[in-house]
Amino acid sequence: MAGKGRGVAAFTFNIESLGITRGSMPETQRGPQPLFPQMEFKPVPLKAGEDEDYMLALKQEIRGRMKGLPFNIKPCSGKSDVERYKEKYVRECQKIEDEEWTPDWNRLPKELMPLKKKIRKKADPKKPRKVSSKDQEALLSKLDELEKKGDKSDDEKEEEKEGKKADPDEEEVEGEEYDEELEENPGGTDIFTQGKWDIKKVMKSMEKIL
Repeated sequence: MAGKGRGVAAFTFNIESLGITRGSMPETQRGPQPLFPQMEFKPVPLKAGEDEDYMLALKQEIRGRMKGLPFNIKPCSGKSDVERYKEKYVRECQKIEDEEWTPDWNRLPKELMPLKKKIRKKADPKKPRKVSSKDQEALLSKLDELEKKGDKSDDEKEEEKEGKKADPDEEEVEGEEYDEELEENPGGTDIFTQGKWDIKKVMKSMEKIL
């Protein structure tokens, strides 16, 4: 009876149908595997000669020169507790390398050129001028003179105002006197014929006639 545990089971799956044969299967390795796989195509060998050696030396020189320039940022070295003997000579070498470097600014843009800060001088506060005792006396005397002149001018103005106020009364009095004279001398108003030479009256009469 087939399928009831009797006999050995046969391998019914055909591997050859997949295209795999027994020789194509990888062999088992008992040792460790290689670190890098085997390369089918090897790289082109480097050229050797005087030209290549010169270019290599030039490249190393350029790299060393660029590292020594001041714009190259160097890593901060941590200070150790114990100073080593070689650190003294390393510092001297760094001082030589850190010398001032002045580039040719004609080849570089103006934006990269550092500008020097101009320090503006603070304006000195003006010191008050010292006035001597002689100058003070002269100023005081001038002020006194000006005050006196101002008082005099005020008094003169007041007198003129008072005189103007008093003039109309005098004119009225003179006018009354002239009328009285006319009444006394109805025959003529000529003052010269009567022998009276009062200048004020003459002037008043001339003004009235004109």
